[in-house]
Amino acid sequence: MAESGDPLRVYTLRGLPPEVAAVTFAKTSRSPESFDEIARELTEADSSRFHEKWVIGYGHSSVAEHAVLSIAVENVSILGAKVLEDNRLSSFTEKSTRYQVMDPANYYTPPAFEGVGAYHAVVSALYDTYAELLELVRPFCERKYGAPEHRAAGLNPAGKACDAVRGLLPSAAKTNLGWTVNARSLRHAIVKLRSHPLVEMRELGDALEEACGEAVPTLLRHTETSSYLSDRPGGGVGAAARRRVGGPPGESGATSGDRGQAAVSGSVVRLVSHDPRGERRVAETILFGADGCSHDEARERVEAMSDEEIGVLLKGALDGIGGHEAPVREFESTAYVFEITCDFGAYRDVQRHRMTSQIAQPLTCDLGYSTPDDAVESGAAYAMRVQLDRAREAWRDLASIDLFSAQYAVPLAFRKRFLMQMNYREAYVFARLRSKVQGHESYRRIAWSVKDEIERVHPTLGGAIPVDREPVAERPVGG
Repeated sequence: MAESGDPLRVYTLRGLPPEVAAVTFAKTSRSPESFDEIARELTEADSSRFHEKWVIGYGHSSVAEHAVLSIAVENVSILGAKVLEDNRLSSFTEKSTRYQVMDPANYYTPPAFEGVGAYHAVVSALYDTYAELLELVRPFCERKYGAPEHRAAGLNPAGKACDAVRGLLPSAAKTNLGWTVNARSLRHAIVKLRSHPLVEMRELGDALEEACGEAVPTLLRHTETSSYLSDRPGGGVGAAARRRVGGPPGESGATSGDRGQAAVSGSVVRLVSHDPRGERRVAETILFGADGCSHDEARERVEAMSDEEIGVLLKGALDGIGGHEAPVREFESTAYVFEITCDFGAYRDVQRHRMTSQIAQPLTCDLGYSTPDDAVESGAAYAMRVQLDRAREAWRDLASIDLFSAQYAVPLAFRKRFLMQMNYREAYVFARLRSKVQGHESYRRIAWSVKDEIERVHPTLGGAIPVDREPVAERPVGG
């Protein structure tokens, strides 16, 4: 086959310092040379001067996105890891509570509780019960999930045992995570951390700048505390809301309706906002992209279509989608806002879907806790509930000293409430992934409910979401 012009070249740039790599890509807009030729001519001093002028001086911050770092963060609390992972343009991999037994000696103590014996007592008691019940549920899970067909489906008895008792782990438990991030997002993350109300997060922000400053010294300018963010502890709680949250423990906004729900279900998912024209809006976008018409023309054509015709169009646009593919971008044209209340352990998994927009309330013990089915069936539930009830009383005492620091004493079984906004494309991927039989029952129920709520208002779109809906018996949770 005849070919004109220069041949295609695809290669990696290896061994370049992050700031040099960023300039190598940035200079292609003005240089006719190839990337490897540009890189050979650059020094770190040249790169620093470039960033001083264009990134710092003129604000061309997108250049900093080419400077990518792989950062190891070890021995941060589970609570702190969730704060760090609330950075969208990043990739994280965290130590798993499913495949590793957590070390009872490795937990974070906030400065507010350094001399408070009650804090260490509740954390130690949680770990003791965790270790005791883990031994109880292990043989049960081996019997329940050890059959060849279960293992073939990806069900791991040891992991299921850890899942059954992970709710006893305190949020203070320390974890490790790997973080891949570009310098632009890193700078923003450091500002957020330095502006956070928790001392651990501010210390983490300082540690990140110290560890990464050598690799990207010029691009980590302007990482000082933000007064705007400082008035919103936890990433969004402003001064007025903080006064409300800071009221007496047990009155942080939980309603009697919440507590009623907590008595019958581990997770509560409510669709609080959607576009009634959502299915037609997606259809408009599909026609716009495929037929070369204006948006007004697409809308007129859609308005003339029946619901059945809209359904055929939408199903046709999803036809042939693979099990690891997302719907095409036209399906981002409609969005949903869910209010979700689930145990903090499940929230840790749900929060990883960073293409969604999430607004979370502080972690408390006011919304009840969830007890996994396997804990109930194995006979571990009673001892678990006794310890969780004791932890709630200890939390109330600690919250009267420092409400935000008291979050470290909250076990993963206690429920957290948050808003989650996502377009249909992300909802499709979320529900399909999180409903898989290998997953934890808590977030599987959330995935089912997301599909059901979408199907209730948008029957065609909701009905098209594939979920793995193996029955799981409902169990009551702590009130």
